[in-house]
Amino acid sequence: MKTWVVVADAARARVFDVEGKTKVLVEIMDLSHPASLQHASDMASDAPGMSSVMGMPSKFGMEEIVSPKEEEAIRFAKQVAEALQHGLADYERLYLIAAPHFLGLLRKDLDQAVHAKIVKEIDKELTKHSLEDIRAHLPEHL
Repeated sequence: MKTWVVVADAARARVFDVEGKTKVLVEIMDLSHPASLQHASDMASDAPGMSSVMGMPSKFGMEEIVSPKEEEAIRFAKQVAEALQHGLADYERLYLIAAPHFLGLLRKDLDQAVHAKIVKEIDKELTKHSLEDIRAHLPEHL
């Protein structure tokens, strides 16, 4: 069975193919989203927007519903989901390892066909870890 392992966070997603009888991880895709690495202060203006309500003598600040950093994470989750959808014919089983918050965002964007191939989800941040560390978090027999 052809198996893929995805290791992701809000700024990077590494996709591995599980090769041969030895079940070695071979990196086949490395997606990055540099905008997610920017500081929040670099992504937005310094002050919240201003608004007023008719009949009220003063203006008040408008709070952002979604932070710019969160918007970038959402955007990247969609990109990763699209890559998994595009490669759907190339794998039969899928392991998702992602930073907890990003895993939640990713789940929302995965379509039903991709969801059906997920064998296991692991909520850990491992994108910067070695292949050995990543492999240690997976079942011995993939």
